[in-house]
Amino acid sequence: PEPVVPEAGGAPDTTGTGVTAADQLTFGERMACGSAARLVASVVLHPFDTLRTRAQARKRASVYARPSVIDVCTKGLIPQALLAMPAGAVQFATLEYVKEGLAGTVKDRTARNLIASAVGAVAASSIRVPQEVIKQPVQAGLYPNALASARSALRRGPRGLYRGLGATVVRDAPWNSLGFTIWQLLRVVTRAPPSAWADLVLGGVGGAVAALILTPMDVVKTRLMTQSASDAVQYSGLASTFSRIAKEEGAGALFRGAVPRVLYLAPLAALVYAVYEAAARQLLKLKERREEAAE
Repeated sequence: PEPVVPEAGGAPDTTGTGVTAADQLTFGERMACGSAARLVASVVLHPFDTLRTRAQARKRASVYARPSVIDVCTKGLIPQALLAMPAGAVQFATLEYVKEGLAGTVKDRTARNLIASAVGAVAASSIRVPQEVIKQPVQAGLYPNALASARSALRRGPRGLYRGLGATVVRDAPWNSLGFTIWQLLRVVTRAPPSAWADLVLGGVGGAVAALILTPMDVVKTRLMTQSASDAVQYSGLASTFSRIAKEEGAGALFRGAVPRVLYLAPLAALVYAVYEAAARQLLKLKERREEAAE
């Protein structure tokens, strides 16, 4: 999953007037900042995502084999990079649309953020699930590259690209809501001055807590997405996969990969929030300079 970018009105107040940097950007500018932030964070932290996937996948010779540093850094990187920005754009556009639509009926700002971020995560799954279906088998060592993984998934038709959709939605929707809400609450409680460091720390804590809570759903999703046609017994469905893992491997297996997951998602959330805020502030300064030059 990727965290919800702070929307207009949700970023730190950099002016002291209640108006934030994001408030002064256009929707297109905010979406560009958010998509770029997701791309940077996803690529930088890709090695932790690979380690998480290998820890959670069903144990095979390919998973047991110790990967090289190059494999950890590059396996699955192409679909990660190519689809991070469009997935982020869909999520952010949906979040803003829903949030604005709820403004007249849902008065509580936190409630609006929760609902909008959850709907945004569901919408982004239209891109994120195919991304994961192609990326994770490569990370687990089942296929040599993304093209081979995509061909295998498409043997089942277009539906093959959406294997694990239910588990992804159940994982991502609450994770985005939890991470975003915890981040906002921490800013209020700590009264931290607006800065990149504050965004990094508070965003990281919110992402880490949410990631740990929802690790079981991540394990279920990984098992569904990394199974191959040669496996004697196939996983099928969210509930049955969850119960089967717990029954055959113990409840602890549902938290397998929790450490690399937290190490991936905590800084991911922090980087997305911080890069977004930095980009928004710099873009605002650039616009102000242009306006001054035109006067």
